[in-house]
Amino acid sequence: MCGISGIYNLKRNDPISGEILDRMLEAIAHRGPDGKQVMVFDRIGLGFNRLSFLDLKGGMQPLLNEDRDIVMACNGEIYNYRELREELMAKGHVFTTKTDVEVCLHLYEELGEEFPKKLNGQFAIALYDMKEEKLLLVRDQTGICPLFYTLADGRVIFASEIKGILEYPGIERRLNLKAVDQLMNFPGVVAPNTFFKNIYSMRAGHMLRILPGKEPVDMEYWDMIYPAEEPEDKGEKYYVEKLRDLLEKAISRRLIADVPIGFYISGGLDSSVVSCYISEKRLLTPDQKAYTFSAEIRSENQNDKTYKALDESRFQQMVKDRVTAAYPGRFEHSSVVVNEDEIWQYLPKVIYHAEAAVKESYDVAAFLLSDLVMKSDAKAVLTGQGSDEFFCGYAGYTMDPFRKLMRSRMTKEELESNELLWGDPYFRFERIHPEIRKIHETLYSADVRSEIGSFSAISTSPVNVERLKGLSDPRRRSYIDYKLRLSDHLLGEHGDRMVSAHSVEGRHPFLDAEILDFMTTVPDEHKIKGTNEKYLLKRAAEGIVPDEILKRKKFPFQAPGMSAMTKSSGAEKFLDEAFFEKVRAQGVFDVDQVRRMKELYSSDGFRLMGAYEIDYLLIVLTVTMLCETYHMTL
Repeated sequence: MCGISGIYNLKRNDPISGEILDRMLEAIAHRGPDGKQVMVFDRIGLGFNRLSFLDLKGGMQPLLNEDRDIVMACNGEIYNYRELREELMAKGHVFTTKTDVEVCLHLYEELGEEFPKKLNGQFAIALYDMKEEKLLLVRDQTGICPLFYTLADGRVIFASEIKGILEYPGIERRLNLKAVDQLMNFPGVVAPNTFFKNIYSMRAGHMLRILPGKEPVDMEYWDMIYPAEEPEDKGEKYYVEKLRDLLEKAISRRLIADVPIGFYISGGLDSSVVSCYISEKRLLTPDQKAYTFSAEIRSENQNDKTYKALDESRFQQMVKDRVTAAYPGRFEHSSVVVNEDEIWQYLPKVIYHAEAAVKESYDVAAFLLSDLVMKSDAKAVLTGQGSDEFFCGYAGYTMDPFRKLMRSRMTKEELESNELLWGDPYFRFERIHPEIRKIHETLYSADVRSEIGSFSAISTSPVNVERLKGLSDPRRRSYIDYKLRLSDHLLGEHGDRMVSAHSVEGRHPFLDAEILDFMTTVPDEHKIKGTNEKYLLKRAAEGIVPDEILKRKKFPFQAPGMSAMTKSSGAEKFLDEAFFEKVRAQGVFDVDQVRRMKELYSSDGFRLMGAYEIDYLLIVLTVTMLCETYHMTL
C-alpha cells in the first residue's frame, strides 16, 4: 500500500499550503517509506507516499497525463494493467512510466467517469481534471484500499488514513457515537461512518465527484449484484473447473512485482488454498523465493481446552511441507506466538493504527503477522481474505435452514427489526437486536442513553434493502457480509491498517473482479451442501490442499478475548482505577456497569464463546483507548 493525501479548494483564490500537505504525508509515512512527493496547482494539492512494487526508479506519483491537464495519485494495484495498457497504446496514448496505475489516467481520458468499471485491482484514487476543475475520489469494488475525507474551511481534505486528515489545522476530534453503536450491533463500523465525527470513509465501489461551489456527489459504480432468480445450473464440473482456472489467474496476478512477495499460512482452508495453489501449480518464477508467515495462538493457561483448540500449528505444518517440497532451497518461513501478554502489549498500537475501537483481539495477531513480513525481504503478502463472504463460509449460512423452523419463537419486536434491517422479518443476520439493545442501554452512560435515538445503528438499515429483495438466504447473507463485515472491518482496521503499519501491502486473490463476477452466476447448491460450507471451493481445492484441511470443521480465526485477558497479568496495568476514571471522564459508558462487567469477566469459570458472543468489555476498553490516543471528546 501507498499513501495519498490532498486538499481541494472549493473557493477559487485560496492558496494551498505545501507545508500542510507535507505534514499530512508525514503522519502516514509508514504507508510508503520509499519516497514522497507533493504537487500544488491552482485549486488542488496532492501528496504521495510511495511503497514501490513496479518501475522502482520511475514510478513516483502524482502522475500527469500527456497534456498535463489531468493529475492523479493512486494507492493500490491494477492487476489487469497489461491488457489495458496495450489497448490504450493502440489508441495513441503515451505512457511515461512502467507502473500499473498509469492506466487510470488514460482510461479517464477515454471513458470519463466510467473508467473505474474497467479496473481489476485494489485502489484508492484521487484524480483531478484541470479543465473541468473536477476532483474524483474513487475506492475499489470491495474496499481493500481506504480513503477518508472531510469538509472544513471551504475545502475537501482527504487522505489514506484519518491521522493524515487530523494534521490539517482546526479539524475537530469528536467521537462519532453512531460508529460506537455500529460496533455494538454489527461486525464493525460501516462506511461512510468512522469513529471520528464529520470525517467520512469512502464506500467500497463508490466515486465522489467534487466541483467548485457544489455539494459532493456520491456515485456507486459497482456492487455485488445477485440475481433474484436462481442462475442457470451448468453442472458442478463446470463450476469447479472454472473456479480452478480463475483462482490460478487471480493468485498469479498478485505475485507480479519487482520485489519479493510472501503469503500467509494459517492452517485454515482459505490461506491453504492460496499457499497450495502457489506450490502445487508452481506459480513462483525461478527467481522468486517462497516467503511464508504464520501465527500460533496460545494461552497463558496451557491446560485451557478452549485455547488449545485455537492452535493450528499442525495444519500449518502440512501446508509448509507442501511449499518446502515445491521450492527446495527457496523457502523461508517465519512465525509468531500470540497469547494474552502480546495482546495487552500491542493493543494500544493496534488501536492507534486502526483508528477504530474493536470487539475482537485478533487484530493484534494480524499486527504481529505484518511485523514478520516487514522483517523479511517481502514487501507484500497474499491472504485468504474474502472467501467466507462469497463462498458461504460462516456459521450463519449453515444455520439459516434451521432458523426457519424457529419462526414461531420470534417476537414481534424481532420480526419488525429484521424487516427494517434486512428486508425479511424472518432473516436473522447475527443478533436479536431488540434483546441486545437492552444490554446497550445499561452500558451507555445516562447522558448518552438519553440521546440514543439520534445515533442508533439500528434505526435504519446499514445496507440497501432494495438489493436484498427476492434473494435466497445464502445470497442475502453474502451481500450483508460483504457490506458489514468485509469492507471496513476485515479489509479495513483488521487488514489494511495492520499491514500498512509495517509498510507492507496485503493482496487478496479471492477478491479478484473475475472471481466476484463468477460467484454471482453460481447456484446456491454448489456453494453450500447442507452443513458443508464452501463446498465449491473445497471441490476446487481437491488434490491441491491436504485432505485433512479440506475435511476440517470450519473454525474462525480467533485470539483470546477479554474473559481470558482479565485473568492474565496484563490486566492489572490496563484495567486499574485509572482506567475507570477515564471511562467516567469520557462520559460514553456507565462506569459502575463497566466495573460490574470487569468483575464478571474476571470470575472463575466465566468464558466468552469466542466470536459468537459480543466482547463488550473489549469494546469499552478500546473506545476508551481510542479517545485517549486521539484526544477525542463527545
